[in-house]
Amino acid sequence: MPNIYLSNFELLSSQGDLSDTLKAIKNNDITISKKHIVTDIQSVDAPYFLLKDEIKEDKDEIYQALENITSKIISGLEAKDLPSTALIIGTALADMYIIESIADSVYENEKKPYKSEKTSIDTYAKKLSKKFGLNDFTMTINTACTSSANGILEGSNLIKAGIVDSVIVLGIEIYSPMMSSGFSAMNLLSLNKQRPFEDSRDGLVLGEALAGIVLSKEKSKHELLGGYSNCNASSITGVSESGEEYIEVMKKALINSQTCAKSLSAIKTHATSTHASDLSEMNAMDDMFEKKPTLCALKPYVGHTIGACGTLELAIFLSCIDDGFIPKLPSKRKNTQCENGIFLLNYFGFGGNNTSLIVQSGQS
Repeated sequence: MPNIYLSNFELLSSQGDLSDTLKAIKNNDITISKKHIVTDIQSVDAPYFLLKDEIKEDKDEIYQALENITSKIISGLEAKDLPSTALIIGTALADMYIIESIADSVYENEKKPYKSEKTSIDTYAKKLSKKFGLNDFTMTINTACTSSANGILEGSNLIKAGIVDSVIVLGIEIYSPMMSSGFSAMNLLSLNKQRPFEDSRDGLVLGEALAGIVLSKEKSKHELLGGYSNCNASSITGVSESGEEYIEVMKKALINSQTCAKSLSAIKTHATSTHASDLSEMNAMDDMFEKKPTLCALKPYVGHTIGACGTLELAIFLSCIDDGFIPKLPSKRKNTQCENGIFLLNYFGFGGNNTSLIVQSGQS
């Protein structure tokens, strides 16, 4: 089985491109906006990590954003390798035409005639593949907050199976009235800021992002040692207080990567800052580790970017390691110095899908 390496990180977050985002995190100089969120029962102005240049919920604007980030990633690859490079997109974005039709049927007194103009995210993947001369194989994954993290696992599987030589994994999430109102209706949004694992935590802050990573057999400083994904939840929106579902996915990720818990240098937690999710995650780690490694959370810096957080948080975390530090939790005074190690990255999602990745950094 070939080793799988990670490279060619590109991203656009609320803090800017990769360089701007890294600088903002390192200096704890974070920009955050606000969004007016409306539901049937309430209307609130909530903090929101918005991109500086708006990407509207429009099929042409979404495609253009995906094309722009793909073009940047492609510029770092050899032209001869493109035909053997697959494309995977992870996102929680839904087909807008279907959503509009559902909304019309629910809220309009007179229903509009349905006209099929399907433009799913996989339509974009096929179009991008053709434009850049990539392999015909494309895949789109929507497993809520684990979408692009699962894209990374699937990309690894494709390479190990000999189907392609490399894979570009993209994650994208933009402001969606449906998504934000749903979180608001469940009282999961903070009206202040994210405080992961703190007693005063009161919810998450949503964010927009695009991010991309290349998986290949070409050696780099960052290696994907393995991972695991499961579907296991006590309810459609949560897990048990004990976090047994999280324990399962972390343990199997360690087994699949032939890594022992004691060898971990740090954990990139999922850390939504909601009461129940953080409690389950911390209980799971208490059960897993006699002494927990350094803990890191990235959502306080860029927001909860749902389907994009797999690629976004992995790219940010590994770039921070390249820069010699692990970002601090908001409750800590300073970042932790670190230039290499083995790391566990957690992504836990609605619907009971949970994913853990094990990566090794700084080896070349």
